Amino acid sequence: MFQKVKNLPTSNESNRKRLTLCYNIFNLCLVINSTKSYYLMKEGVYLTVLDLIDTRQGTNNDRSFSHGNTLPSTTTPFGMNAFVPQTRLGDVRFFNSNDKVIYGIRLSHQPSPWMGDFAFIIFNFLGLNDKEEVEFLKSEDSELVEKYNKSSFNPDHTVFKPHNFSYRRLRDRLEVELIPTDYGASLRAGSLSKKIYFTLGIAEDGNLTVSDDGKELRGYTNQLSGSKYGKFGMYFIVKSKDCKFELVKKSNYVEDEHPMEMYWLKVKGNETIDYIELDVTTSYIDLEQADINYSSDIFFTYDWESKEQNSSEKWLEYLDKITVKHSNLSTLKTFYSCLYRTATFPQRAYEIKDENIIHYSPYTAKIEKGYFYLNNGYWDTFRTNYPLYSIIIPDSIPKFIEGILNISREDKYLPKWVSPDERGLMPGTLVDAVIADATVKGLLDREIVEELLEAMIFNATTPSDNELEGRENAEFYFDNGYIPSENSESVNLTLDYSYSDFCIGQVANYLDRGDIAEKYYKYSLNYRNLFDSKSNLMKPRNLNGEHLTDISNYEWGGSYTEGSSWQSSFSVFHNIEDLIKLHGGDEPFYQHVLELINSDPIFEVGDYGQEIHEMSEMAALQFGQLAISNQPSFHIPHLFIYAGYPQISHLILKQLMMNTFKYTADGFPGDDDNGSMSAWYVLNSLGLYQVTPGTDEFVLGISIWDEAVVKLHNNNSIVIKSDPQEPYLNVVESRMVNNIKYDLEYIKYEKLMSGVIIEQKLGVIPNLSQVSESKRPFSLNKII
Repeated sequence: MFQKVKNLPTSNESNRKRLTLCYNIFNLCLVINSTKSYYLMKEGVYLTVLDLIDTRQGTNNDRSFSHGNTLPSTTTPFGMNAFVPQTRLGDVRFFNSNDKVIYGIRLSHQPSPWMGDFAFIIFNFLGLNDKEEVEFLKSEDSELVEKYNKSSFNPDHTVFKPHNFSYRRLRDRLEVELIPTDYGASLRAGSLSKKIYFTLGIAEDGNLTVSDDGKELRGYTNQLSGSKYGKFGMYFIVKSKDCKFELVKKSNYVEDEHPMEMYWLKVKGNETIDYIELDVTTSYIDLEQADINYSSDIFFTYDWESKEQNSSEKWLEYLDKITVKHSNLSTLKTFYSCLYRTATFPQRAYEIKDENIIHYSPYTAKIEKGYFYLNNGYWDTFRTNYPLYSIIIPDSIPKFIEGILNISREDKYLPKWVSPDERGLMPGTLVDAVIADATVKGLLDREIVEELLEAMIFNATTPSDNELEGRENAEFYFDNGYIPSENSESVNLTLDYSYSDFCIGQVANYLDRGDIAEKYYKYSLNYRNLFDSKSNLMKPRNLNGEHLTDISNYEWGGSYTEGSSWQSSFSVFHNIEDLIKLHGGDEPFYQHVLELINSDPIFEVGDYGQEIHEMSEMAALQFGQLAISNQPSFHIPHLFIYAGYPQISHLILKQLMMNTFKYTADGFPGDDDNGSMSAWYVLNSLGLYQVTPGTDEFVLGISIWDEAVVKLHNNNSIVIKSDPQEPYLNVVESRMVNNIKYDLEYIKYEKLMSGVIIEQKLGVIPNLSQVSESKRPFSLNKII
């Protein structure tokens, strides 16, 4: 039904009209994809993959239940700022897809509602008639934000795209639109006969000044939802080309428990123009750097349509790295919406001055050299994001790693959860896996790897005065081989430290430091100290060494993180073969994981004292104790492969992908933290997954696509084909790689990156013929 074309045709239609027409046609057509970005539909409508994306995916949430806990971010890939419609005041979940009122557009750095926002700004336009303006000027300050900033809007007639957000304020009929760039954005509003006001909300102890000619606003804001040092804020400049600002009022209000000040600026000179157009640029360093970021960005020299094209091209450069074919439009929308989400975090925090990469450090409160990124929780992202990046953007990995290393240089310790500095959330120090993965795949210079190994060992062995940093109770762990139950989350800490020790061993082994590698490989077996052979689950030990095996298998919290022993006991990513032996062999292990998935999704609230959202999401999913709604379960569907039954994994994976992910506002089975759940879907939909980051192997699963093409940085491609591809075909019966029969259950990173054609023949019912151990994926037991 579609024909590919070489160039996107010029159109004078507004973006909203074009997209509305596209979606109307979507109801009648199915997409046949191609390796090009553009599609010619019937009636002459042209599409890109951006037109398949709805940024509202996963935005219908509340505190008790998550469908993603995402925001509809309009931004650039890994851009400094996200621009988000604000539909609720005073709520950390400041957007919900069901809302029909809007308070403006928020420049946000919020990675999750559980983390909160920092250094945010709220922009808005409003139109008043003469009578309304008189009333406005007489109103009490406390009434202004709710009374005048709020307007109804129609989400169904709003454009929610990565490169464009536009809506109509129904209250005053103002058309508002935003297009992002790497360090800022351009906004415009339709100029009406009404009096136009521009409002800007910042921290109460921030500041804003209006230039003498009235065409420029310069300011600073510094809200923090949590910070080790409290030394962080954002400088911003707002420039008007044709109009002037007059400050007429200031009012105070509270946003997310932050004291705020709203500036009310009358726009003058708009009577003879169609649009009021503003440019916004930002910097974490100072206003001088904000000026540099503005003047060095060609985006700000373009007209409006060219700005939109510039922003869309940045997204297409990322999104077009993977092209998929499928007969179902909803599945295509889900894929590209997920792929978009994988590039919303981490957010860049480095800037360029005199051709030098610099950043403001929240650790030293100084301008430092090098790359820097914010809003990343490595407990979440090591599992899926960075393995995906290693395939589609390997050239960016050294920048991400330098950003990690710069934190160690400036604060001694490696990061766990950075927003904007160390927040210390989640157990373990799993940034180690990100480092080891980049190292083993050969993506880093040896000199950098040597410095990283020193940082990893320091982080693992050196106690910190601040509980947010380093390893908790590390001395006891190294002396006794476990974290005691007197420490909260002791089981997860022990397992995560064991895996981090493996990652240290991998980096040491890469550097030919056999003594260090052997030492840390030995530490990485510490998970054995918690294995309870009666339940075949990990149970805590106390300070005296007593094994607390009577704890209920279904009790959440206490020694476990966001789960019970069912969800936590299989996180031996680096040595599943050994975990199988602890169970007594393949058959007992297979039966145990089968029990996990086929059992009832029951839970006991345990030390949490109440039902938390992760419990509710697991129960609602009805996949037994497989809580794919949370990161510790991400690898569990693949465990059957390690026991020699890969087709059981294929069946489970396909059911999860086709039934628990959507492109809609309830699109995820749980929190899409930093895009980690989106990355899980993207990788698994290609039939690839890295169970053990820090090695050079990807486990082979089942691709859901008729055909998928991954464009590699070296001009090679990974081509994945299915013959045939039907909803009822659940298992891979056989594979060919480069036209040669392939019977391994994994594939090496180097082989993938050299360019391969993977062909999978699908079947309906799993074959329980067992795969030999030699064909199964990596385990540490294979090398020690």
